[in-house]
Amino acid sequence: MKSVNQTSPVSLLIAVFALLTLLMLATRTHHFASLNHLPSASIAIFFLAGMYLRNIKAFWFFYTLSITIDLASSYSRGQFGDCITSSYPMLVLSYGAMFTVGYYSKPNWQKNSWQINIIKVALALFIASSIAFFISNGSYYTLSGKFPELSWAEYGTRVDKYYFKSISNPVFYVISAVVIDYTVSHFFTDKAINTSTAASESANNSGKL
Repeated sequence: MKSVNQTSPVSLLIAVFALLTLLMLATRTHHFASLNHLPSASIAIFFLAGMYLRNIKAFWFFYTLSITIDLASSYSRGQFGDCITSSYPMLVLSYGAMFTVGYYSKPNWQKNSWQINIIKVALALFIASSIAFFISNGSYYTLSGKFPELSWAEYGTRVDKYYFKSISNPVFYVISAVVIDYTVSHFFTDKAINTSTAASESANNSGKL
């Protein structure tokens, strides 16, 4: 997981990196008080970083950026609130799950049909989001110290309240990215094929002369 995907142009990787960074900066503070610790954009960012940037350094960059934003938000408000508790370090596992599953879920439009790619990404996103939710949510209720008397029945009620909202949060971002990926992939593929075909025909015509 340490090497960058060599099939993607460097300019495209830089563009993806910049867009994900801007998305983190623009949306992270809006969800700072989220009870399950996983802001909607952040889940998608780690998943997409694993899928397209495919470099462990990108993971640590976005993780560090998320911590910096949280601490800056806490400082500006003068309090930590419900977000930063003793369970906060467990977020590295939640985000790590998103990044890892995303890494192994990159669509291959040339090898597989678009239906297979969509199903693969959707299933991967569901699994990753579920794992991330239970790590984050479970650690919050068990390690934060805010729910010492919480029973399993009460926890089940809270899971029912937040689970589907949490796993649906990143869907819009991931679907948008996959649609753009499909469009760009086919545009450049068709362009390359047309260029290659034109060059071949030109060479053949020159040979005939």
